[in-house]
Amino acid sequence: MNKLATIDLDRRQVTVEEIAPDLRRRFLGGRGINTHLLFHAVDEHTDPLGPGNVLLFGTGLLTGLPWVGASRSSFSAKSPETGHLGDSAGGGHFGAEVRFAGFDHLVLRNRAAEPVYLWVHDGQIELRDARHLEALTLTDTQDAIKHELGDTRVQVAAIGPAGRRCVRWACIMHTMADAWGRTGMGAVMGSKNVWAIAARGGATLPVADPAALAKVTRTHYEQITRSKGFLATSSYGTLVRLNNTRTQGYEGGFNHQRNMTELPGELDADVFLDRYEIAKTACFNCPTHCRHVHEVTLRDGTRRRGGGPEYGGAGGWGSQCGAADWRTILEAWDYCNDMGLDVLSATAYTAWLMELYEKGVIGEADTGGLSLRWGDHDAIMGVLRQTVERRGIGALIAEGWMHAARAIGRGAERFFDHVKGLSIECDDVRGHRAQVLGLATSSRGACHLRSRYTLEEFALPSSVTEALIGVPIPSDAASYHNKEHATVWTENVCALADALGACKFLSKWLSTGLLGVDEFRDAVEAATGMRFTTEELVRVGDRIYNMERLFLVRQGMSRKDDAPPAKFYEPWTHGPRAGTRVEREPFEALLDRYYALRGWDGDGIPTPEALRALGLEREGALVASARGPGRC
Repeated sequence: MNKLATIDLDRRQVTVEEIAPDLRRRFLGGRGINTHLLFHAVDEHTDPLGPGNVLLFGTGLLTGLPWVGASRSSFSAKSPETGHLGDSAGGGHFGAEVRFAGFDHLVLRNRAAEPVYLWVHDGQIELRDARHLEALTLTDTQDAIKHELGDTRVQVAAIGPAGRRCVRWACIMHTMADAWGRTGMGAVMGSKNVWAIAARGGATLPVADPAALAKVTRTHYEQITRSKGFLATSSYGTLVRLNNTRTQGYEGGFNHQRNMTELPGELDADVFLDRYEIAKTACFNCPTHCRHVHEVTLRDGTRRRGGGPEYGGAGGWGSQCGAADWRTILEAWDYCNDMGLDVLSATAYTAWLMELYEKGVIGEADTGGLSLRWGDHDAIMGVLRQTVERRGIGALIAEGWMHAARAIGRGAERFFDHVKGLSIECDDVRGHRAQVLGLATSSRGACHLRSRYTLEEFALPSSVTEALIGVPIPSDAASYHNKEHATVWTENVCALADALGACKFLSKWLSTGLLGVDEFRDAVEAATGMRFTTEELVRVGDRIYNMERLFLVRQGMSRKDDAPPAKFYEPWTHGPRAGTRVEREPFEALLDRYYALRGWDGDGIPTPEALRALGLEREGALVASARGPGRC
């Protein structure tokens, strides 16, 4: 395979080229190669919703191969939500199918004159008329394309009404609940007049050593299925975190005004499993089957089936917005999936508006008549519908929170909790020092899937973390000591997993018994014949993260942007750790140590020496030229 296709949407031309071996070795695939391509395709002046932006799709190096959980792929572009690095990874079966159809990476340039969808099949790419899809939800869009192509096995990644109307935090969806969610990649697709990408192929992916890969896969399967992480995730999916955060006092409530909400007991993962879950599904070649399928009776008596939810939606609509009943949570979740709204942004924007309403910053004259009371079903659904329809208060937040805050005025921006313009998620990690550091330094803005040191929640003995990371990490989550090492390790491993197409929920990011870099190394060699030491693979993750940092630096970002939300400097108010907060001086010292470990200067700029060690001198020179003499 090893093919990269560039689609000029304006000229309706497709150019196919081989991925250079050096690029493959340095960045592997997926998020890695996407980051390299994006850095060189756009600059600090590119309009995220203009034709000069690119939309990149990349499969991981191992995606589609007969290895456990090799399902992941990434969409990347300059983000219309934050104005800087946009990237989102998703699972399901779409990435594997694109590879079976003959391609590893797609580059979408310019803008189609009329709405189209791409038909990727058997080494070919066609642009097909999509105007008949305009009124359809995402599920109906996927079904319509499969019917038109005459094959129910076609895999589709599509945008819904939110993406077609360029809501800046729209997502791209596959199936009922597989999303490339964060940073507004659906809006970029909509701005290019591409409403879907459909893929079907029959190719067999080449394997360097089939016998070795079969042995590695069998070993990794057994390792995964024996682990505690597998037992938890295969039963609860990400909803396991709903119970953990509630019982341990960091659930994040009412737009992060409280760390415990004391909402009724129905907001419990076991209640969902008992009353609403009807099945589970899995991504390509994954033994965990962590995806929920649910049925719920809505208030009007309609019986509704959907995929999910994940923790971010359950906790977001629950503790963050105050909804204490699963029916409201599931209706809001399904509506976002139908319309193509990123659930994490949707919950954050709704909670923000609710706090503004509570504080008297906005009233019903601003909200289009909505009474934005905590937990109110009609308020939650009203915000979502107004956003998709671009009316009332929804017309403001459809353009992003920064635009909405300027329009509202009255200090509204002080109540939106974000890092680098991207909303933080529903849990409140101010008491976990490595997680707060990762939140602050994450390359796409606040993100648990790029930099959250999940293991910090388990109070692991220092001997265990020393064997894993190379230095002992204190078991006390409140300690600042050595936490920079935990964050750098997490960021590098997450970047590596995204470049390989590996699911982080099958990795040591989640649980020490799961797959680590050594296991990744063995799978890469058996599948591709490329030999890496463990240290060389970690360096690939380091290279990707530094490339992303250079992207941010070119956008004008520096130390001032590596900070947790202002609320995190205020103390927790409830539970056994009441009074816990981020302390400025220890945090700044921790950030200094993080920069030193990364090889960045005191302002968070990668040094020439660090870039030279990673082979990024050219990119550093480009950023230095953009920033002026003596910079980077």
